[in-house]
This record gives sequence, structure tokens and C-alpha cells, in this order.
Amino acid sequence: MDIKRVGCLYRVSTLKQVEKNDIPMQRIACGEFIKSQNNWKLTKEYIELGVSGYKLSESKRDALQDIKKAVLNKEIDILLVFMFDRIGRREEETPFVVEWLINKGVEVWSVKEGQRKIENRADKLINYLTYWQAGGESEKTSIRVKEAQTQMAENGILTYGGKRNAPYGYEFIKSGTYTKKGVERQKLIIKKDEAEIIKDIFEMYVKKGFGIGRIAKELNDRKKKPRRSMLWATSTVGAILGNPIYMGFPAYKKKTTTNATGSKKQPFENWILPKKKVESLAIIDEEMWYEAKKIREDRAKNLEFAKPRQTKSPLLLSGIVKCGECGYTFTTSESKKKKPDGGIWEYYYYKCSSTINTNTCCLEKKSIKKEVLEEIVLKCVYNFLDSLEQVDLSEAIKQGVLNNCDNDEKELKKCETQINEIDANIKVLKDEVIKTLTGESSFTAELLNELISEKEKHKIEIIETKNCIENKIRQKKVEDNELLQIKERIPIWKEEFENADIVIKKMLLSEIIKEIRIYNDRYEIDFRVQLNKYLKAISEIDNVKVKSIESKLLENTAKIKR
Repeated sequence: MDIKRVGCLYRVSTLKQVEKNDIPMQRIACGEFIKSQNNWKLTKEYIELGVSGYKLSESKRDALQDIKKAVLNKEIDILLVFMFDRIGRREEETPFVVEWLINKGVEVWSVKEGQRKIENRADKLINYLTYWQAGGESEKTSIRVKEAQTQMAENGILTYGGKRNAPYGYEFIKSGTYTKKGVERQKLIIKKDEAEIIKDIFEMYVKKGFGIGRIAKELNDRKKKPRRSMLWATSTVGAILGNPIYMGFPAYKKKTTTNATGSKKQPFENWILPKKKVESLAIIDEEMWYEAKKIREDRAKNLEFAKPRQTKSPLLLSGIVKCGECGYTFTTSESKKKKPDGGIWEYYYYKCSSTINTNTCCLEKKSIKKEVLEEIVLKCVYNFLDSLEQVDLSEAIKQGVLNNCDNDEKELKKCETQINEIDANIKVLKDEVIKTLTGESSFTAELLNELISEKEKHKIEIIETKNCIENKIRQKKVEDNELLQIKERIPIWKEEFENADIVIKKMLLSEIIKEIRIYNDRYEIDFRVQLNKYLKAISEIDNVKVKSIESKLLENTAKIKR
């Protein structure tokens, strides 16, 4: 009696199944089935951990490629699986993988469903329908899971069972909901003492201009320990600043699994956020989170209007004062003088840094007292804000915002229409595949398979575009709210400035001053109010002109005689 060599394929589609250890169950069932046959012998085992038979194509699954090599090398006579969907769940592809194996002389068996044959068209149709049904179940499961995850995210409930590490600023309580395995899910609530540190981190980054390294040092100096280590690290601070959960939007799909142990971070535009804010999880407001996001992006791109980080100097205008004659930046200079009582007077100056480097500057007075320059600049700042307060920007801004949002909404609807059209096309193609199996179609199965794959790839691209547009609209709504309140912010800005410490004053000035230049005969101050890309309706308002750089800005240069 000839011995038939058996290769067994075991697959679990998610890492959760790996943790539940489903592979031994499949191995035991296949082993017992082999023993029940008279002339079968297990010679090879192929294991796939955390590999989806629906999401991954056959060409990207190493185990299937190894099986094909074994078949071509005539190393196995039978492929045995626990159920046929372990081979795959893609109806446009898996039936033809099975057909290829059978055509190469390999028997394909399932412990639960018996042998798969393709001796006639009826067999081919059954083969196709098996995977068509499996694919449909996967699609339905995917839809149900995504909807359930979104609903749970909106209620602050974790999408998995058991207790894991909560994000810093939160802790777990029991949710009263359970997974299919009967494990109770956990619900996030704010942890007050850690939430205060979260607020401090965003305040330091957005309002004080600290970099993530300086924030980590500040927290360590204050003896504020992180949860799972002795000291704060820059990576921890950066992760907190980039997590939208702190504004009440827990995100998922931030990473995609690349293999059983690895993952790849997705850009923010591809993350899936709840449609509505989870108020119970909000530690900071949306405006501050998106402002922090913008600062990170501007700094990464080294944009000239990114908020400065030179907040250590005792001088209010450090980092934005330049010499108009030579182009060098002014640095902090200090001199000391003894008082009659033994104390020390300290005097601070702004000084052209060319004296340190080339000393070729033609500026007659290369330094200027702190009090003199700051008094001139602040007087000019208040005059600029007073004039801006008199300008009626509301209608122009509002009109620009509405037009811009309308365009985004149109693009969103266009994406939704395209997705529906692609779904309809895929259905037609799949119907045509069935006709090929009964000999009623003039197309080949390979051609239809290729067309379906192209359509599905195009659909994924459009879905990603749709996600980007939805996140873009969400962010713009935050920006729009700021724009419509720009005039109302002017008196608040003045009040904040008067009562703030020097670090916050520097950040507030960076919102409206681009650069200060000192010449022999004058001072020049470049003012700006960032209005992103909405002021298309404004070309000139009094002396305030619109200039396009990276985005639309209100800009004006004031000139004061020395």
C-alpha cells in the first residue's frame, strides 16, 4: 500500500487567537483525522500566526508559497486543513489556489468538510461558492466589528477583553460588557493627578514653547514620575502630545499589522476617530490639541512661522530680533555693577552676534538696552492690535470658511459615490466569475480575478482618501472656530499678555510678530496674524495686507525712526 504524504496547514487570523492558542486544537484535530486513514502520514506542517485569510492575498502569505514549492517539488500528496477557510477567504483568489493544487495532483481535504474535488463544473461551482460565502462572512464580520469598535470607542470602552495598560492620565473600571469569550471589557476614566500633568505638558508645549526634551526635564526636575519608569523620556512626552484621546477622541487603526509580531504606524489622516467627542475622556480642549499638532508639524518642516523654542533667555524678544545691516541675530548680553550696599545691579542688552563671529557689522550701536527696545516694540504691538480690532473681518472670514468646507463636503460625497460604484462593479464581476464556472462567460477566471483585485485596490485607496477628508474636516472645524473669534481674542490677548510670565509672553508675541530688524536709522517690525487659507476674499484691509507664504497671513511691517 502506497503511503500518502500529508502536509497540514494551521492558521489563526488574529493575534488574539494566537494568545488563546488555537493552533493546538487544529493540530490535534488534523492528527486524529490522519490516524483514521489507512495510508496517510504527516510529513510537513505549515503554521500562520495572526495572518488574515481575507485581508492578505495568496502572494503575500509565506505558508501558501511554501506549500506551492512543496507541491512543485513533489514533497506532499495531500493538503489537510481543519476547515477549508484556513486556506483563505478571498473568493476571487482562493478557489483558484485550490484548483491549482488539485490540477498538480494534490488532494485537498478538510477535517470538517471532507475532500474538495473539481471533476466537473458543478464541483467548480461548489468550490467557488465555498469561498464566496467565506468572503461574505468576513466582510460582514469586518463591518460588525468596525461598527462595534466605533460605538465602544464613543463610550470610552476598550475594544478588547481583559485589563491592559491604560494610557497615562486614565485608569480602568469594569464596563459591564463582555467579549464572545466571556471576558469583561474595561472602561477608561480620567485619573485626576495624572490628568493635571497631561494639562501641564500641553501648556508647556503650546503656551510656553518648550520642546519635548525640555518638558521631560521639567517634569523630572519637579519629581513628577511617569507610571512605569523612574524618569520621563522624550518619546513618552511625544506620544502623549500625539494622542487624540486627550481631547476626547480615542483613536484606533493607528497601526497596521505587518506580520505576526510587527506593526507599522499609520499617518494621522488614516486613523479612525469616533464621530462624536467622548466628553468623559477629554482632558484638554480640541483647540489646544490641534495647535500642538500644528506646532509639531511646523517644527518638523522647519517652517519660518513655526513657534519659537528660544524661551530660556530673560529677554522678551529673544530669537526674533535681527540686525538689519548685517543679518545676524541679536543675542542676550549682560553686564553687572556693584551697588553701594554690596548688592549687584544687572543690566541686559540685545547685541548683534556679529561682534562674536566676524565683527564686520556696520551698525553704529551694536547693542540696545532691554528696556528701550521692548518699550518701543510693545507700544507698536498695542497700536497694531488696536487698528486690527477696528477692521470687520467676520464676514470675509465666514464666507471663506463656508466655501472651503463646502468643497471638502463635496469631495467627501464624491468618495462615497465612488465607493458605491466600485461595490456595484465588483458584484457584476463576481457574478461573471460564477458564469465562467458554468461555461456561460466569454471571460477567463484569471482576467476576472485581476479585474476584481484592481477594483478592490482602488476601493481601499478611496476609503483612505475618505478617512483623510473626514479628519481634515474635523480639524478645520476647530480652526474655523478660532478664525471666527479672532476679533474677540484681541482684548483677551492683551489681558493674557499683561498677566503672563515672561515665557508665556514670548509665546504670545510669537503669534503676531514674525521678525524685528534694527537698522542705524530705524526699527522694522513684521507683524502677522495667521489666518491659514481662508482669507481669499480679503486683498487689502487698511494698511494690513495679505501675503501668501505657506498659508494665508495678515502681514504688516511697522517702521519706527531711531
